Amino acid sequence: MKSYCFEASATAAWFAALAFAFSLAASAAEPNLDVKVQIVGEEIHSQVSLFVRAPQQRVWEVVTDYERAPQYNRDLQVSRILSRSGEVLRLFQKLLVRFGPFAMPVETLREVRLAAPHRADARLISGSMKKYDSTIELAPEPGGTRLKYRSQAIPDSIWAVFAGESIVRERTEERFRELRAEILRRENHAALPAQ
Repeated sequence: MKSYCFEASATAAWFAALAFAFSLAASAAEPNLDVKVQIVGEEIHSQVSLFVRAPQQRVWEVVTDYERAPQYNRDLQVSRILSRSGEVLRLFQKLLVRFGPFAMPVETLREVRLAAPHRADARLISGSMKKYDSTIELAPEPGGTRLKYRSQAIPDSIWAVFAGESIVRERTEERFRELRAEILRRENHAALPAQ
């Protein structure tokens, strides 16, 4: 029993040190990206506000281009629309979520309701999460588009909670930086003269 308690304490201390190191790296905030993460019990609440210098339609096209998302999101291994009925679709995704030297596989089947070109609501149907509901809202602003994202998630594994808010925030920031880079890449490509 003593050995188990010591190993659990050592593991918790190691995760706390890792979380602190990641929080230092993440403290250099970007002015156009604001990420807030709060862990309440086993539930992870995330809020993101991202400004992108691209028109709302371009942002919408990338946000809802689910099947090409693995090309720019390093954690996303598979993203496939299984069915679609009007503006409601069933989306299967397989991720490998990284927390420092650890990786946790996650599979989800979600129902996504689209209200083009300004809102997408998703709720978990099944998978390796206990809960995962999210909303993305887009609004035009001078010079670009504001994306707002909210999610409530309960992982099926305790590892994400052990990882801590700072590591979850860092992973969320990276995901939205990747999204912004893809939006800008497509916007710049569309602006090139046809040859």
